Amino acid sequence: MCGDGGNDSLALRAAHVGIALSDAEASIVSPFSSADRSMMSCVELLRQSRAGLATSFANFTALICYGQIMAGIVKMCTFYFAISLTQNLWMLIDGGIATGLMLTISMSGPAERLAPHRPTSRILGPQMLASVGGIVIINWIFSVMSYVWLFQQDWFRCNERSTADVNMNKWWLLGDNYESTILSFVCLFQFINNGFVVNYGYLYRARWYKNYALLVVWGFLMAFSSYMLLADPNRVGCAFRLNCGTASTLEKLGYKKPTWYIEPYINPIENNVIPKQSRYELWGYCLGNMAATNLWQVFVINGPVRNLLRKKKPLRRLKVKL
Repeated sequence: MCGDGGNDSLALRAAHVGIALSDAEASIVSPFSSADRSMMSCVELLRQSRAGLATSFANFTALICYGQIMAGIVKMCTFYFAISLTQNLWMLIDGGIATGLMLTISMSGPAERLAPHRPTSRILGPQMLASVGGIVIINWIFSVMSYVWLFQQDWFRCNERSTADVNMNKWWLLGDNYESTILSFVCLFQFINNGFVVNYGYLYRARWYKNYALLVVWGFLMAFSSYMLLADPNRVGCAFRLNCGTASTLEKLGYKKPTWYIEPYINPIENNVIPKQSRYELWGYCLGNMAATNLWQVFVINGPVRNLLRKKKPLRRLKVKL
């Protein structure tokens, strides 16, 4: 129902969707109002509402994937190998990555044109299950293969410390091994990718490259994580106890002696430094993981595969007799 909010205020109030095309005080009875006295306000309302619904589901998808990585991959690996991520890494994941990306996902604007069909509103519908399920399965495959790759390296030495030998007041020392280092880097890029992979959805929201806030946050996190992985032992990486080691051990390995304090590593080799060539291999592996999930989202969930399935098996809409 569209009106000026005057003598039709009751109708605006009773309608499923009431739009008052007026800025008068009487228009407050309508759920929606617009100062633009044009029927195009109906189109604008649909654009904004569809974008809002799609954004809500995008945030939901990102949080579900976040929980699957945390509760599935991270926790199962930490229990199996008796390891842990460091306290600074936990703060980066929860305080920086999750919070920053969830806030910026919602900053995407509406699409310029109305799509011929509305976005899904089914939390357990085929589109949501396929999106989340595909991302989770791809992440699991790459996580498992990363350990297969690790166990084949000549420089790898397995974690030989029992949790009983570690002071639990310093539980983060359980991360002083290669198993924890690989888990940290692989999952770190997976967490960062969660916000980017759900930023697609050009049918209802603006193009992904127009969400400038998300691109800035995502770009900073990618650069920060890549620097920790690819650079030689430095202050940043050592703060997260990644690609670092005891000061005297780093000096023996040919690196510059650190000028900052590093709590001694508890593993026998006193470091978890990955050789340079292997760092680039692991970095490419993490980027491949991100590329696979993005291709799944673009071509299967939002692209030609979905369009093909929509034509062959359309949803049964409720038929309304007028």
